[in-house]
Amino acid sequence: MQTALDSAHSWFLDSMAQGLNGVLVVRLVDGIRGIERKFVEVGETKLGPYFPVQVEAVSRCAEVQFPNAIAFFTYNESYDAPDPELKKDNGHFLFVAEASSFRRFVEARTSVAQLHQGPYQEFLLRCEDCIIHVLSSEAPVIDFLAEQPNLNVERTNTWSAN
Repeated sequence: MQTALDSAHSWFLDSMAQGLNGVLVVRLVDGIRGIERKFVEVGETKLGPYFPVQVEAVSRCAEVQFPNAIAFFTYNESYDAPDPELKKDNGHFLFVAEASSFRRFVEARTSVAQLHQGPYQEFLLRCEDCIIHVLSSEAPVIDFLAEQPNLNVERTNTWSAN
């Protein structure tokens, strides 16, 4: 799924909220790749050199709204593992998924498949620091916000090879 989010190098999660009307709002901040490569020290080992990826004053803020989120699951990107059931389209940050272990879990442990009237899709949103799976009856809406990022928030240190 190609979206306006693809114009960034990466995205960091800023916040997430679900309203009583079912809308799930995910706010993101643009991760900007640094200009100079640096070595990354892991214990006594030096890796790289890699480009640091950080939120800067010029980073854009975006909002991804899932208008009717039926179920969602989010977890720290560090804990991601291959999902042999995952079948998704091409994309960079936001994907449409035909199948996944998350979808199977929701359909087995809730009555969504039996009671939800109408079709729904699964979407997968990948950020630098988290992964979000969403079942929604409507496609997400992406907006760029006219605001600056909060630079006082401590974020995950990430690096880019290219």
